[in-house]
Amino acid sequence: MHRDGQSGAASQWESYIRACRMDGAAVTPEEVAAVFRDIRQQRYLVHMIPNAVSAALCADGIAALGARPLMAVAKEEMEEIVAQADACVVNLGQLSQEKLSLARLALQCAAEEDKPLVLDPVGCGASSFRLKAVQELFQIPWKGIVKGNRSEIYSIQQGKLTREGIDSLQERGLIGEVRKGSVYLVTGKTDCILWEGGRMEVPHQEACFQNVVGSGCLAGAVAGACSAAARGMRMNQREQVAAAAAACLGMAFVLGHAGKAKGYGTVKSLLLDGISMLSGRHFLDWLQRRELWENGCI
Repeated sequence: MHRDGQSGAASQWESYIRACRMDGAAVTPEEVAAVFRDIRQQRYLVHMIPNAVSAALCADGIAALGARPLMAVAKEEMEEIVAQADACVVNLGQLSQEKLSLARLALQCAAEEDKPLVLDPVGCGASSFRLKAVQELFQIPWKGIVKGNRSEIYSIQQGKLTREGIDSLQERGLIGEVRKGSVYLVTGKTDCILWEGGRMEVPHQEACFQNVVGSGCLAGAVAGACSAAARGMRMNQREQVAAAAAACLGMAFVLGHAGKAKGYGTVKSLLLDGISMLSGRHFLDWLQRRELWENGCI
């Protein structure tokens, strides 16, 4: 089982979305598809402070979307890089004091520049150092998406360690509490999006049976590109939820596409191939074939 716990039997889609309303913030299948077309058309610059283990996969994923990846890690240039980026992704994998200092600076700069942000609290339930680092970064007044697996989001909500490494091995209930200014994108066998006053769940119809290292980080990179597009498309109060929904549904499509393969290397290639298909008609057809939207909205 990999970090996001997406191995195992395929989920049944009796109800693809169990709770899917946000007052004044409806998102249609056409808008989700339009997010990925906009990414390819506008070629947004997505700056990511990466995890070295998954950096290449994330850069390839951003490029496969049609966006432009930039992975600067020098403190001396961070303010300039953040200022020119269309969105920023901060991945806390392989955390050290030096990386924490870099993450702090990036979040502060992004908050000042009002840039779309994604924070990936990799393995924050694995050690006190990681959890305290996330709690410290939450004190900075930035707005954006927190992308994590169920174990990581549970640790954030409860302030408790799960000690499962970077994986999510046990089923844990999540509460509705969300950091002010944030949307939580929770990955797993059933993805979940939490925001202030709302919640939606997206079961995966087809699971990816391979333990693909970095696939959770890849979801964060995709969310970063979606955040840039949601801002560019002027979705206003819908911006964060729309970006999270697009990333969630896009990755559901991609994992289903890759899940058809058996070999590890083939799965990794199909992940990137699937991402490159998100701006095409096939993805919109996939969205419209599923009964994804209740009462016409997310």
